[in-house]
Amino acid sequence: MGTLRRTLAALLAAGLLALAPAAGAAAPVPHGFYGVVPQGPLGAGDFDRMRGVVGTLRIPVYWFQVEPSRGEYRFAELDETIAGAAAAGVRVLPFVYGTPSWLSADPARPPLGSASGERAWAELLRRLVRRYGPRGEIWAGRGRALPIRRWQIWNEPNFLLFWRPRPSPAGYARLLRIAARAIRAEDRGATIVAAGVAPVEGGMDPWEFLARMYLVPGVERDFDVLALHPYSSSLRVLEYEVRRTRQVMARAGDGSRPLQITELGVASGGRFPNPFDRGIRGQARYLEGTFARLASQRRRWRIAGVEWFTWQDGPAPEPHCVFCEYAGLFDTAGNPKPSWWAFKRAVSAAVR
Repeated sequence: MGTLRRTLAALLAAGLLALAPAAGAAAPVPHGFYGVVPQGPLGAGDFDRMRGVVGTLRIPVYWFQVEPSRGEYRFAELDETIAGAAAAGVRVLPFVYGTPSWLSADPARPPLGSASGERAWAELLRRLVRRYGPRGEIWAGRGRALPIRRWQIWNEPNFLLFWRPRPSPAGYARLLRIAARAIRAEDRGATIVAAGVAPVEGGMDPWEFLARMYLVPGVERDFDVLALHPYSSSLRVLEYEVRRTRQVMARAGDGSRPLQITELGVASGGRFPNPFDRGIRGQARYLEGTFARLASQRRRWRIAGVEWFTWQDGPAPEPHCVFCEYAGLFDTAGNPKPSWWAFKRAVSAAVR
């Protein structure tokens, strides 16, 4: 999410835009490969629609909401979403983000630099695993349990909107290390997904961020999957972003690690002209083309999964995002757009 940096000059200089091949036919992919990211609350009707179609539901776990006062945990709203997804057979990928006010006046300032803040961060993650993991309290007495085994740590730490006072690859690596140790202490088989990085204004170039993160000794032990948010207005630029990320990983000696696309999308409309407004039919064509290309290249690029942003249009403009309000597969009234049918067609080609 966020306002996207126009990097066309750099892309052309790299010589990759003109050489990028067109999208091919989608290869069969594992069931659960395609997911969605909501930007609002979900109800029973949403989960009914997801059943048998959506493989992964990537949701925010806002620390400031879950623990508004130190030691006071409020899980009711999160319980409802996670249990609803499990009942529909949809696996949840949470991304944990947002420092509470009792630690910082700014939720985008990570809980680093003090022993008490770092301990509180670790304790939050242990609590989450104990509640939603393999032996999670929430699953007792429920008809269907889908324990959370994958945890994504923070969101777009290369973007000033989500990491202040300024993006810090070394700082993020420390946050990741604390999180990985806490989660694995409760679930040795958990998968740690690094935060998705995106090409945004007001931040650090995602490939510079990743290259500098890889310089932190031992960071590769603290996550299992790298994540990318390759927002772009064209398939060719999106492909460039994936290739560029893979190049950084290969140079760091990490070329075999899976890469997950934890956000991706364009809009079906807009309040003012912008390159991410593809129109109602264009949004569907974009989804179809990008999903097909990522599926056809998933083994070569080691793509672990793709999550579309977003499930439903937002109720109001988003000040930091030029397209988010109209990026949904459904409009604000819950009516499906052509992009929803394109999503379903992509899923129908998956290996079940």
